[in-house]
Order: sequence, then C-alpha cells, then structure tokens
Amino acid sequence: EAMIDDAVRAGARRVGLVASFAPTLSSMPAEFPDGIVVLPVLAEGALAALDRGDTAEHDRRVAAAARAVAGQGCDVVALAQFSLARAAPAVAAAVTLPVLTTPGSAVRALAERLK
Repeated sequence: EAMIDDAVRAGARRVGLVASFAPTLSSMPAEFPDGIVVLPVLAEGALAALDRGDTAEHDRRVAAAARAVAGQGCDVVALAQFSLARAAPAVAAAVTLPVLTTPGSAVRALAERLK
C-alpha cells in the first residue's frame, strides 16, 4: 500500500512492476488507482535463485527484468515483494528511474505517521 502511495506521490503515470512470484503480477495491478498504467514483468528464475541461496543471480535477474520494463516507458520501477528489496541497488544501477521497494515505502509511511 505504501509503495503504491509513493508511486502516486511521485506523479507516476506508468509503473513498471517487477515480481519474482508470478501470482503477484495477477493480483497487485488492481491495487493501483485508476489512471496509472501498470506494466508487470516477471523476474524469471529470480525466486529459484534466492531459494538456492544464489543472491547475486537473484539480483541480476531482478535488475534485468527492471531494465526490460524501464524500456517500455515507465516513470518508476516498483519491486513488488519484500524479498526483492535486496536487489534495489542492482536495479538502481541498471535503470535511470526511481526504484520503489515495499519495505522502504513502509518505513517512510510509518515515519510520517509517527511525526
């Protein structure tokens, strides 16, 4: 929820949504408000790499998926799952767009509420 709010606050009209678990790409786009185009992309093999402890391969696959969706003209890249946050530095190095993560956005929202 907080990540979606951050995308809206950033003025994003097209959001590249990266996931490593395919069902997320079916359910999560409906959570974005009307007027935002969600461009879903699966980071194929990233979850399997993470499951076997190959974090470098996981991050490489997530960054490659983000680069592919960034090429479709999105305004931000949103990493849809908590487990993808570890790949945010690799994604930021691969794209020239803002990169949003669920834990990063959640911490920002919590800090705002506590002020």
